[in-house]
Amino acid sequence: MWIDLTHPIHAEMPVWPDAQRPSLTQQCVIDETCPVRVSWISMSAHAGTHLDAPSHFLVDGKMVESLSLEDLIGPTWIGDTGDESIVDERVLESLSIPHDAIRIFLRTTNTSRNLMAQSEFDPTYVGLDLSGARWLIARGIRMIGFDYLSVQAFNASDATHRELLACGTILVEGLNLSQTLPGWHEAMVLPLLGKDLDGAPVRAVARRLPD
Repeated sequence: MWIDLTHPIHAEMPVWPDAQRPSLTQQCVIDETCPVRVSWISMSAHAGTHLDAPSHFLVDGKMVESLSLEDLIGPTWIGDTGDESIVDERVLESLSIPHDAIRIFLRTTNTSRNLMAQSEFDPTYVGLDLSGARWLIARGIRMIGFDYLSVQAFNASDATHRELLACGTILVEGLNLSQTLPGWHEAMVLPLLGKDLDGAPVRAVARRLPD
């Protein structure tokens, strides 16, 4: 059974402190003057469940349209970091991540605290530090996903993003991992395909693979 890992876009969802909230309005509703309903969406490319392309932090980095579908679709290992407050090299090493995993989603206390359902941004969310990013790079991880608005912890160095993106690692942020269990899944993370985008909202889904 497929599990939807995507949070619906709405005006009260949490956003980064300096970002505008998504706006969803109706330009036209069905009535005696209009035969159709037409909606209008205005939002950041980095709102809700989304991914970062290398160009988000790197001047000459790839845009969304250049990302490989081979990286975005395939076997994905989902882990649970328990009560850890930051995901560093030590935590990643403790998770017994399979050596053949190249796509990883990590469920943290962001999920148990239901942070994506709260309107206000919470800087205490769990994310990676630079040592965790370097551990993932050394393992050749092609895609890493977290359950809040950034894979990088709020007070971590921006090198966490830059080094991952420089290696071509796709960063998926704002995943809904509330219905997942640890282990192998088949996953698809498909971004809105716009030209020259540094990030894009995604529809992410997964289904558990047999042990």
